[in-house]
Amino acid sequence: MKTTIKLNRTFFIFLFLLSLGINAYSQVNTKRFLAMGRTDLFNDNYTESIKNLTIAVNAAPDKFEPYFYRGLAKYSLGDYNGAIADLNHSITINAYFSYSYLYLGLCKQQQKKYHEALKDYADAIHRGPNNPDIYVNRGAAKLQLKLYQSAISDFDTAIILDAKNENAYLNKGLALYELKQMDQALDEINKAIKLNYLNKTAYLRRGILKFGMKKYEEAIFDFELSMKLDDEDPLLYYFRAISHYYLKDKEKAYADYAKVLELDPNNALTYYNRAILKTEDKNYLGALLDYENVTTINPTNIYGYYNKANVKSLMGDLDGALRDYDKAIELFPDFARAYLNRSTIKEKLNDKKGAYADYLKAEVIREKFNRSDSIPELFKDSLQLSKLIAFESDFNNANADNGYIQFKNVYIELESNFNISMLAKDEESYIDERRKQYFVSEIAEYNESNLSQYKLAFGLTKEVSLLRPTKAREILQRLNSALKEQPNNPYNHLYIGILNERIGNLPSAERSYLEAIKLDPTFGFAYLNLANVAYIMAMEKIQDSQEANTNLIKEDIEDFKKPANQIAIPDLKKAIQYYNMAMQIYPKLGFIYYNRANLYSKTQEYMKAISDYRQALEFQPNLAEAYYNRGLTLLLLQDNVAACPDLSKSGELGINNAYNVIKRFCSELK
Repeated sequence: MKTTIKLNRTFFIFLFLLSLGINAYSQVNTKRFLAMGRTDLFNDNYTESIKNLTIAVNAAPDKFEPYFYRGLAKYSLGDYNGAIADLNHSITINAYFSYSYLYLGLCKQQQKKYHEALKDYADAIHRGPNNPDIYVNRGAAKLQLKLYQSAISDFDTAIILDAKNENAYLNKGLALYELKQMDQALDEINKAIKLNYLNKTAYLRRGILKFGMKKYEEAIFDFELSMKLDDEDPLLYYFRAISHYYLKDKEKAYADYAKVLELDPNNALTYYNRAILKTEDKNYLGALLDYENVTTINPTNIYGYYNKANVKSLMGDLDGALRDYDKAIELFPDFARAYLNRSTIKEKLNDKKGAYADYLKAEVIREKFNRSDSIPELFKDSLQLSKLIAFESDFNNANADNGYIQFKNVYIELESNFNISMLAKDEESYIDERRKQYFVSEIAEYNESNLSQYKLAFGLTKEVSLLRPTKAREILQRLNSALKEQPNNPYNHLYIGILNERIGNLPSAERSYLEAIKLDPTFGFAYLNLANVAYIMAMEKIQDSQEANTNLIKEDIEDFKKPANQIAIPDLKKAIQYYNMAMQIYPKLGFIYYNRANLYSKTQEYMKAISDYRQALEFQPNLAEAYYNRGLTLLLLQDNVAACPDLSKSGELGINNAYNVIKRFCSELK
């Protein structure tokens, strides 16, 4: 069982009120954005909280509160390194605020740096000795270190300070459970329930405790009590399914597994356990499909490949079984049972030499591990497979729509290119699109001087919606009239090119941009858009032949490791050449370097991409997309240490998907 640590609303309200007094002397704008950030944090709207708190940080860099609250928001999104940086900054400004140390400990505890967390909790206790939450969380860290008696002492201290602290009783119950003191553990959980009959976690804990005591019917009763408080928590159905299984009621077990997958379609642990059931029922095809889901969702799952191989063997697919045993052994080279089974398969395939070699290897490993199958007992029970198939992420996906965007199932891909677009000032969506524009002085100057006659405005954006046909015809009619009056005006050709882009006519857009450049070879805006059109057309061409490989980075880490010859590389030389021309005209416009970097990433010239992202950030220091894309590129190069600060910064600047990536690749980064 795993302790889950969440932001405690009781002392958050205290912090909220405290900071209202602390900030009485702050500037008005700082107070406003700090208050908005705190409110968003309290309402679990963490990404908005970070945006507002970042404004407060920039407005008042000498105040500790904006850093502290932003650290809490990052912690809630799983950006533990980003949170640690903010909390440490808060401490340099105010070293006496105990909650900064408390959350430092929580971050490090989530990173499994338990000894460091204990030091932070000690610092927190030194500054706030009467805060029961510090003792509860220090006790939770000690639980992870199996210091059960010491943990119980901390929980008891918390209870002395606050006899109504539910978490203290729940965690004490968990410690007693680990000490095999089942009845005492049950007493502590019952105390928590008496304090709050609406605490669904308490019923879940009691159900898991009774499950461990093999009181399956009583466990189901508790899971169902918890369901009455929250009938959309997949973890409850998961444990009830296993309880039904041990009660020999497979039909109900299947129904509960189906419910888990309805609520959380990417729950690998549930697919795994359901596959075991299907294998027992000789539904080999169904089991195989479930194991395929396990290894697709979690490509490093040893037993997923091993059991999939067993099923293929039962189905007579010896070559397929061999491949999966190979993969299981690749993931865990000391897997004796996999060698033995692979030996049998090789024997059937008339590979006598290979079969004998595998048999000898298995014997060597079994002697080394005292004749076990070499996998620790911890991994044998399907309930404990969490360490193999990401138990926490499997069951936290349900939180994705409640502020915890790091658990959303999204494909990870580069943020898109910027281009010059136009907005009709009388469009209904003008204001909304205007908000998506980046300010560029050259564009702003032109808008003020030349465009009023057309009711148009230029803007630099990466989010342009297609125009409605009626609106497109209306604007095109105005532009064609202007072109007849001024056929040698390159801007008229630029307008028409942009319009054709917005209605999806890329060849016509390309011709218009080329005509604009022919009329004015120093027309940087036209080069920028021409490069984008050349890029899009090249990508569309390659998508026709290999659509599945167009994204830079897919959902699973295995896609990071695909050799280059498995991914078609687009020919983007023409587009890069146009960007080079645009750079000669606007050498300090960072967006051009950003766009070219994206192209270098697509052509797997990653070091050139990183160099261009760096250059883009020199000219546009707060370009969130450049931080994000550079972070993804560094992940491709397996440099997580360098990638994660970039991802954290991009999240801070508004790229919400950054927290999904951070959750996968940075949360436990040492």
